[in-house]
Amino acid sequence: MKVEKLSLFQNLTEDEIKRSLICSKAYVKTYGKDEYVFRQEDTPEHLYFILSGEVELGQVNALGKQNYVDFVREGQGFGEVDLFLEHESYAYFAVARRETEVLAVSRHFFYSTCEKNCAHHSKIIFNMMRLFAQEAEKNTKKIHLLTCGTLRQRIAYYMTDLSAGREKMRLPMNREDLAAYLNTTRPSLSRELSWMQDRGILKITGRNHVQILDFNLLQDELEGM
Repeated sequence: MKVEKLSLFQNLTEDEIKRSLICSKAYVKTYGKDEYVFRQEDTPEHLYFILSGEVELGQVNALGKQNYVDFVREGQGFGEVDLFLEHESYAYFAVARRETEVLAVSRHFFYSTCEKNCAHHSKIIFNMMRLFAQEAEKNTKKIHLLTCGTLRQRIAYYMTDLSAGREKMRLPMNREDLAAYLNTTRPSLSRELSWMQDRGILKITGRNHVQILDFNLLQDELEGM
């Protein structure tokens, strides 16, 4: 993905984008598989956008257990919460799942307009507000997912949302990561998926390909019927 295709630069001309990159002291960096973009103890200094690849966001508690996981992919941003709330350190880590190219924008660019009061600066601030709204919507859906009832209902909600009406889809994460995302254990998740397969609700092929066999039964499970 090219830098100019990022939502951050929506409605900016090519010249405005070039000037914005200079003004913000932004840079592009490539991270290898399993390389950290930042760790939990690092100080927030940049806002990040993925140009290619995938980044895992995770949180490890005081006991060493990972109790949070999420994934960001091409075109998406991360690191904004701790950056704009001016936390002393990140609440989670960010690690490349595969070779990943990232655009990093300095925090100072967002705290004041540039000396020339450039129009492109205001446009980017507005675009950031839109991105925050999208992130808030995403978090609202995640809260709904985690509070919608039993593990079976959470799985049904996740599958329904992910499929978007399609019969076949590819899970964006492995079984262990999906368990963490749904706030459960891998054995518990596997039992529920096996149960749903036995009932003819869905079919799992390979490691991460799912086919919804009966949307009505899936909806019944979501509603707890």
